[in-house]
Amino acid sequence: AGGEDGNVVIWDLAQQGANGTNREAQVIAHPGCAWKVAALQSASSDFISACNDGHMRIFTRHASKSAPPSILASFDQSVSESKAARSTGPSAEEIAKLPQWEMNALTQGRSEGQVQVFNKNGKAIAAQWSAASRTWIEVGEVTGTNANAGTLNGEQYDHVLPIEIDVPGGGIQKLQIGYNNGENPFVTAQKFIDDNMLDQGYLAQIADYIRQRAGDSGPTLGMAGAGGGGGGGASGAAPGYSSSSSAPTPMEVTPVYEHLPMKGYKIFDAGIDKKGLTKVIAKIREFNSAIPSSDALSSNEAGEILDSLSSTLAVTNRYHSSTISDAELAVVRKMIAKWGTKHVFPVLDLARMMILHPDATSAKRRGYWEETLGAALDTCMGMRDGVVNEVAVPMLTMRLVANSYKGGSGSAGAAGILMDRILACANACAPSKNKNVRLSVATAVLNTSSYMSASSTPLLASAAHMLDVIGTIVGSGKYESEPFIRSLVALGTTLLVSGAYGAEAQRVGKGRGIGSMVEQASGQHGDKACAVAKEILGILS
Repeated sequence: AGGEDGNVVIWDLAQQGANGTNREAQVIAHPGCAWKVAALQSASSDFISACNDGHMRIFTRHASKSAPPSILASFDQSVSESKAARSTGPSAEEIAKLPQWEMNALTQGRSEGQVQVFNKNGKAIAAQWSAASRTWIEVGEVTGTNANAGTLNGEQYDHVLPIEIDVPGGGIQKLQIGYNNGENPFVTAQKFIDDNMLDQGYLAQIADYIRQRAGDSGPTLGMAGAGGGGGGGASGAAPGYSSSSSAPTPMEVTPVYEHLPMKGYKIFDAGIDKKGLTKVIAKIREFNSAIPSSDALSSNEAGEILDSLSSTLAVTNRYHSSTISDAELAVVRKMIAKWGTKHVFPVLDLARMMILHPDATSAKRRGYWEETLGAALDTCMGMRDGVVNEVAVPMLTMRLVANSYKGGSGSAGAAGILMDRILACANACAPSKNKNVRLSVATAVLNTSSYMSASSTPLLASAAHMLDVIGTIVGSGKYESEPFIRSLVALGTTLLVSGAYGAEAQRVGKGRGIGSMVEQASGQHGDKACAVAKEILGILS
């Protein structure tokens, strides 16, 4: 019999267990689901299996018909690799290929109850389609049979667990401990203490943590409770090890905030349908007739290519399989780069929609978006001081920027490279007299902060530039509650960025007294604004 667990079971029909069932004579593990098993007509003891890995294999009891050692070794290796993959869950590469959860509205389910796996903040999550609400309902994270399994320092462990240690000055040292089922937790904990030269008082706390099989987050050593760490709540030491009489000095627990940091991105996706796109394309064609011939679109570009692009963008439920051609991308870049501020705004609106298409923003197109976003920023900044009196170009430039982070890795990576220019443009647009521009600026800044938080190497200079924009927004006194709150969340997210960047942002923020500025301004924007401001003050203190 074959099963989805990847095992082919050979039953001994001549013997029965105590409960009357047949006994398993042998279990042969396979690299995947064993879809079919069949006996061969030519020999009563030989059989063939069909496996999910695309292979059929014949098994025999006759040594003379056995496969060469190299084939057997290859089979054993594939079984081992399959087991390891099932125990650790999908790899980072596999998760990266999944459709983004933030774009789930663009993926329509085919039937009630259909299950689809998405990439949500770097984790594989399963979602089920609800035909009634026409939405995906998150079911849970896709993990292996043992989500903690992994490799540490070149060795495979049943559990690789994170441990954080408070260090003087408020920092946290992040370590990992490897543990195999059946080992003595105290022995493993003692070796970990010796290897990392930690205080002996951590022994009981680490051993307790191992026994509890912590999931996603480990303890922060030096904290009271959670097993004690020598502080009175720990169990006794294992034989052969003595507990330290002095516990490590308790350190402050890293706070958890309700509103901070920002996770994910907010987008502007209105008008991505046939009606909205028809209006945008019509306006582009109207303006094309007024553009000098050297910069105008050709008849093919203004006709067939724009029609093709519009048709693709309008069918959002096919984004997972539709594509955007290089010619279609080139037309948009050409217009943004060459058309002036008087005529470029419908093109910026088209780009705002196009940047949400996954194929248009794939990794291979990062260079394209560096040029296109750069040209849009140049156009907006070219309006100089007059930008605060304009609406269309600054609003749509900021919306294009906001959506760029939500697009694929190509557009998000390009925005990351252009971050300082983005923040400079946002600062120029921030004092705008138009509320739609102000909302667009706040959203672009919010998404930029979220990207900073997720990025491994944000530029230190961007910290000061981000606080420049927040200072302009808060100091203007013009912002409505929603964009004001988004700006506060952007500030808090920036202050919480890990490493040197967050430290620099906090240093600059304290030096400018931005905490008191935020506290004074938040009172007129409701309870949520006050709550976010309170968390910002907590960070700065």
